[in-house]
Amino acid sequence: MTVTYRAIWQENRNNLEEVAKKTFEDWVQDNHPELDLSKDTSSYITAEGSEVLVSARTSIEQNGLSLTEFLVREENNSERRTTTLKVTTGIENWIWVDVERVSEDLWSKPDTSSPWLVRSLLYGANATGAAPRWGVVRLTDGPLAVRPTSVQTNLINLIKSPLRECPVVVFAHDYQDGAEITLERAERVCDSLAGVITVRVLTPGAEAVFNNIIGNDYGIESGEARIYLPGDMPANQHRLLDREIVSRSPESAAKQFGMLLQPAMANRRPPPIFDASFDLLRKGIGLTEGESLRTAHEDLAENERTIQRLRSDLEKSQNEVIDGIAELEERDTKIAFLQRRVSAILRKETKSLEESTRIPEEVSSIAEAISAGREYLAGVVIPKNIKGDLEELDQTLNSRTWGNSIWRGLVALNTYALQTGRNPGGFHEWCKDAESARVWNFGVNKYAADESDTVKRKEELRKLRVFPVDREVDSSGAVYMGAHLKIANGLLAPRLYFHDDTGGKTKKIHIGYIGRHLPTARFD
Repeated sequence: MTVTYRAIWQENRNNLEEVAKKTFEDWVQDNHPELDLSKDTSSYITAEGSEVLVSARTSIEQNGLSLTEFLVREENNSERRTTTLKVTTGIENWIWVDVERVSEDLWSKPDTSSPWLVRSLLYGANATGAAPRWGVVRLTDGPLAVRPTSVQTNLINLIKSPLRECPVVVFAHDYQDGAEITLERAERVCDSLAGVITVRVLTPGAEAVFNNIIGNDYGIESGEARIYLPGDMPANQHRLLDREIVSRSPESAAKQFGMLLQPAMANRRPPPIFDASFDLLRKGIGLTEGESLRTAHEDLAENERTIQRLRSDLEKSQNEVIDGIAELEERDTKIAFLQRRVSAILRKETKSLEESTRIPEEVSSIAEAISAGREYLAGVVIPKNIKGDLEELDQTLNSRTWGNSIWRGLVALNTYALQTGRNPGGFHEWCKDAESARVWNFGVNKYAADESDTVKRKEELRKLRVFPVDREVDSSGAVYMGAHLKIANGLLAPRLYFHDDTGGKTKKIHIGYIGRHLPTARFD
């Protein structure tokens, strides 16, 4: 897996190359004092066995254009981290910082925080009035306060600008925790995502003015934080973090927004001026024959790594396309089924169903689906210590979609548990035959009554599916759960595992796990 932190901006310092070189060398020396920075290339092996390499390349000015590239690569048995700083001067002044981490264990430790290098360069630019900017957006090294009288000019116009490419993060004043805590949360986001976003803080009273102008669907309330992505898109795509998430820790919002923006950072294209600059490096203008050969070897090795990564990404994309085609085919086969179900609903709905329509129709996240399930669904038991990756799944772009799929699955299980006089058979048969609007209507292929014989036979796979339950269900306090709803396909392929005790003492459905696809003999 690869995680990339990418920051690119334009500024107007005359001595940009010298400043960048000094900042880079200070950063390298702080982290690796053993490196000899007087050489173009230097390397050493740390006491822990990691290999560290630092190199610098400068293209000779041609037609008013030059490029300097600095690189540090840190590599051990489990991870490779490459930090690259590129500076273009002449026709236009640009800075480009990439931090790329490659490891098999990055999902649990994404570390999307900006490096000290980015923060130092931005701080220096702002201190000297160099006006670092991403298109029409000025990049600051801290959050900017927005007062009620300046909401339109300082924030609304920025968010709605068709020329804006930079995401804008907005914090609403937290009336419960106060201005100091609100500002600290915003500052942590600025530090963590320097060069990638710009941050605004609505002062007391400003959120009412802001919501009135931008509309409640796009608004923000006390203690909340919202990211406004570039372009004209629906409100639910401008991710909103509620106060509960934001207040967990000063870094909570920074972590959430960092995970959310990771794909956009990795895919961000540099400006065209860099293509012209790279030509100078590739041609080796101004380099000796030995330097040109070394540069060619480095470029070849980097290209081979890029090709391998692209192959892996292509394979994943192909699998997702296959899954998408299967889903489309399944939807085509459902049309007649859903038409029959609608007709049945129009003819007859039980009193319990009428009462259940008071429950929410939609939720905004997986966490909200779990909370609503505990509040509204009497036939379903969701333990406080439920197993799974709820917080990680809620940090993805699919959080709202998956949350609503989980919510519909919980509602279907609840309706099944509470319905009396059902035909014989379990949840699968009920979904096919019940005349109810609450069936699990993603098709029978989205439900598995049990795992494969291989999973049940192999102890290391079976034990992953043993989850806590009420001791009324089993005196041991845990049972094996094979039945599960398939929430989605793709890389994470979320699943919801449950135990059907509607024929037992509790007469309820017990949820054991909601999270990414558990390992099987074929899926790891």
